[in-house]
Amino acid sequence: MKKLSVVVAGTGQIRDVEIQPGTSSGDILHQLNLQDYLLSKGPNEPFFAAAESVYDKVKDGEKVYASTKAEVGTAQVEALEARDAICA
Repeated sequence: MKKLSVVVAGTGQIRDVEIQPGTSSGDILHQLNLQDYLLSKGPNEPFFAAAESVYDKVKDGEKVYASTKAEVGTAQVEALEARDAICA
């Protein structure tokens, strides 16, 4: 298991979660009731696809960032949705 701190954009909240191998970005966001958000490793980093496993891509104790789709922008959301469709 790994522990992550999820920084929720625009709220000042930092929410801690524990993940297991195979845990996806979507799993984390669902667990935190942040279904309208996207997850990334940083403000200038690409977003994880909803079905993408993040376990091997993060370190124990690392901060990750949840941003709303509105903050990301429509073009990026469309690109991510297309990537999710391909990966599914």
